[in-house]
Parts: sequence; C-alpha cells; structure tokens
Amino acid sequence: MGPRIAILLGRTVWTRSAGNWLRRSFDEGSSMTSSAVLHLADLLSEEAPGRTVVVFEPEGMVHQAVDTPKVSRSTFASLAKIRNDHPVVMSEHLGWGIEPPESIQGGAFSTLLHSELTPGLVYLREACARGGSQLVAAWPAYTAAVACMKSCVPPSNAKSVLILTPDFVAVAMCGVGKHSFKGWVGPMSDRDWKAFTMLIGDFEARSSPPMAEVAPRRGGIAVIADGEPKRMCPIWEEIKASRRLETVVNLDDLAEGATRIRATHPANIAEAFPRALRLDRYLAGGALLGVSVAITYGALDLGLNARLRAEGELNRRRLASLADRLADLARNQGEMTALRREAKEQPGFTQFGRRFALLGLSDAVPNALTLTALSIGRDNGFEIEAVVVGADFDPEGLRLALERKGFKPAEIGGWAFDAASGKLSVRGRYGAPQS
Repeated sequence: MGPRIAILLGRTVWTRSAGNWLRRSFDEGSSMTSSAVLHLADLLSEEAPGRTVVVFEPEGMVHQAVDTPKVSRSTFASLAKIRNDHPVVMSEHLGWGIEPPESIQGGAFSTLLHSELTPGLVYLREACARGGSQLVAAWPAYTAAVACMKSCVPPSNAKSVLILTPDFVAVAMCGVGKHSFKGWVGPMSDRDWKAFTMLIGDFEARSSPPMAEVAPRRGGIAVIADGEPKRMCPIWEEIKASRRLETVVNLDDLAEGATRIRATHPANIAEAFPRALRLDRYLAGGALLGVSVAITYGALDLGLNARLRAEGELNRRRLASLADRLADLARNQGEMTALRREAKEQPGFTQFGRRFALLGLSDAVPNALTLTALSIGRDNGFEIEAVVVGADFDPEGLRLALERKGFKPAEIGGWAFDAASGKLSVRGRYGAPQS
C-alpha cells in the first residue's frame, strides 16, 4: 500500500479521498502559522498508520540560489559560511532542504535552498505522530514538479514547469545551471502576470525569428494544472501558439511524482528535524523483562563474567565515540578561532537581521517596480536588480526610500537606471535603517 499523500500550495490544501481530490482554500490569517497549515495538521492527526508524504509549499516559503561545493546535505549544513549566511540550517523549528548541487560556469557548483520563514512543518510532523503515521517526506513544490516531469509518460525535458491552480500560480525554472522558483498566492494582478510572462519568455518578442529556431533556444514548457488551464492563465493561448508546450498533467501526476522521490533526497524538508525513537511497547516490555532476568541471574553468579566483559566492551566503545566527538569539537574550535581572526582583519562589517532587511525592502519597493534579483553578502554588501512595470515610477523617491530602510547605494556606480528599457540596478552596503 502506498503512502498517504497531501498537497499544500499557498493557502490551499488538497487531500485525496476515494480516488478524488478534496480542495479547501483559506484567507490570509493574522497568526504566525497559516490557517491552511493548521487545517492540514488537523487532517494528518487522524488515525492513519503507515507513511505520509506531503507536497509542502505554504505561503512564505523561500527559494534561494546558493553557491556551494558539491557536498551532501549534512556537510552543507556544517559549512561555516552557510551557517553564517543561512542560519535556518541550524534551526530546530524551521524546515529546509536543498537540491543536488549542479555545476555552473567557472567550474563552481550551485544549489537551490528551500526553507520556511515561519514554523509550519513541525506541526504536521507532530500531527502525523499523534495519528500513528510517520512523515517520511515533505517536498517543496519545485522538487515535486521536477520529479513529476521525470515520472510522466513520456518523460518531459521541459526547462520551465508551470503550476496553475485557482489560488496558486508558480514557475519552476529547472534548466542546466539555472534553477529558480517563484510563486504567487491568491488572485494575480496585471503586474503579477507581467512578471510571470517575463520568467517564461516574452511571447510577442518571438514573432520575428522562425519558431523552429526559437523554441529550442528558450526551452520547453510543461504545465501542472488543477482544472482547465485557459481559465486560470490569461496568456494560455500565447503559450500554446509558441510551440514550446510539451505536456499538461494534473494533481494525480504531481502526487505520483512526489511519492516516487527517495526519502534520502536532500530536498526532503522533513529531514530538518531529528527523528524520534519509536519503540513498540511490547518490545520495550520484553526488553525490560529480559534486563530483570539478567540482573537476577547476575545476582546468582550465573554468567557474571560474560556480562562484565560485555559492559567493559560497551564502555570502551562509548569512550571511543566521546573521543571522536571531542576531536570534532576541537576542529570546530579551530575554525571559530580562524573566523575570529578574519573578523579582526575586517572591522566594520556589521551584520543586520536578514528578515528585517527583507521586510524593509518590501515596504520601500513601489508597485510600479518588480524585483528580479536580490543578494546580501556576508559583509552586508547588496545588489538589487528590478524592472519597471508601471507608469508612475519615481526613481528619486525610490532612492530615498531605500536609504531610509538601510539600503544605501554606493557613491560610484551604485545607481544605474535605464529609462528606455526600464531596468534598474542598485549596489551598495546595507546598514541600520534611518529612524
């Protein structure tokens, strides 16, 4: 029997009953944990022994491209730079996962880091435990969508995977060396659809070259839809006319792809939490009875020498394990000492909370502007790229708003705005917001 499967996209929850999908959407709540997550937790707490798999993409998930060596998930989380730039890997309450690192230009490697902004998955894990089930995997929508394309018949090599539902729309870019995920929750505005179109390609700009030459260059498009795509996507006819559309599948295919991913895949967000030791109560009772019998026989001097030898061997193994842990701690201490020395050589780098930086930036960016790229380095140096999508854009007003939020452009080359193309590039150093 296969695992129990549930899907959470934005504020909408899908569960399967008697072969049919039941959908329920929620309005934006005022609490830290969304109503959709709490509703899904209630469903998963129902008694259902076995395994549970969840496609987990709630409102507030973050997907960041990160440069990294080609290492495993555990090694990735132990890197000092990753811990410093992405402290979520050390959190005990937030789920996170990564895609397998892939090579990029220059011989380096890059991955896509998926992480929660607020606790949510931990409630689903506890709910499964209450119902006697085990949450074996929680997959970001990006990972599930890519797996869906590989498992469909025939397999799709699309470079863009679109997710279309009445209350959630997303674009997963999965080309070689180009991985990203962008989702929109709730009704989409004209500005949102313009950003959506920019991600998958401007169809009007492709009328001049021959279509057979354009499609291979831009890559194919696959669609995962809950319902009729043309009712949810205003540019559906343009997508079909582009000859880039490879396949259209539904939620059954998405769920099938998610259940086929190995639980050891590094994007499994459920692996962010330690697994509780589960012992059958009868096995535990039998073990206690065995210990009692062993103590009784030991008191009667039957097999006492063998027991003492076994305990001595166990103590030696424990000492060896402690020695290994002490060696690891010593290496960490050496790394911390090196980092402190490095910090002394570079005074003035003040770290500010990334969460407050993102909140300040969201307040400063007007509706007439759409961010296309954002990075904040370890030294608080930042780079912002954006595209003007509205007619009421005020460059000088944006500059002043950014400076008030702590994003001060560099004096030389820190501000570049091309009015003809509508492209904006800002570079500088992030500091304390002005009161």
